[in-house]
Amino acid sequence: MTESQQALLRRYGIRPVKRRGQNFLVDTNLSRAIADDVAGVGSRVLELGAGGGALTVHLLDLCEQVTCVEVDRNLCALLDAEYGDRASFTLREADLARLDWAEIIEAAGPRPVIAGNLPYVLTSTVLFALADRQADLAGGVFMVQKEVAERLTAVPGGRDYGVLAVVLGSLFEISLRRTVPATVFWPQPEVASAIIRLLPREPWDPSELIPFIATVKLFFQQRRKQIGSSLRRQLKIDEQAVVQMAQDVGFDPAQRPEQLDAACWRRLARHLHPGGVA
Repeated sequence: MTESQQALLRRYGIRPVKRRGQNFLVDTNLSRAIADDVAGVGSRVLELGAGGGALTVHLLDLCEQVTCVEVDRNLCALLDAEYGDRASFTLREADLARLDWAEIIEAAGPRPVIAGNLPYVLTSTVLFALADRQADLAGGVFMVQKEVAERLTAVPGGRDYGVLAVVLGSLFEISLRRTVPATVFWPQPEVASAIIRLLPREPWDPSELIPFIATVKLFFQQRRKQIGSSLRRQLKIDEQAVVQMAQDVGFDPAQRPEQLDAACWRRLARHLHPGGVA
């Protein structure tokens, strides 16, 4: 019988570290289901925040190569002791907040799947790193807080629709795989979680992506203001030019940011930055 995650952690004398927000996944069936989701996207995996190896052990059974990133030295020792003798296993002791994304993705092999249980404070950092490296990835499978999953999958017009949905939704096909109750973690968090899957859409040229992201972020900083008002006041575009831009791009100047779909945001960014960035 396979040793439970809690038993494994206790055997190594490891307890959750509150300041790191550690909540260990202890439901074996869920871990296996997530590993199946990951393996369905690709055979080379970059696992972020591998923890006690709850997901790692199943990924190693299903995938060609698993590169794990973990910051906690005690957990790194556990992972190395348990899986270090497997040829398909590689471990990096590193902090996600300071990760060299280009280097680590290259180290994981051609077009890896990025997977993991993302700490709330680093979720946006990781997701926007994926946006920057979209063409290099097979996709991503993540456990995130349920509210983040709702923001990622939101549609225009809703209060959850914002920068994450516009930018990530333009680059990836995002689907909610399953919701996750707090009871599958040790200790139990105060919020529910969800598993999301990201599959790359057609690659963007970086010269277009950078101004696109900047444009979306700029307008959503004042999401209650009308688009026309923001164009006039923030970008100093005169009324006649705003009216013409609205006709060319296909929006109503009285609309607010959450009412424009991703395709319209792309057209608007192209209009504002016709040459992209060098």
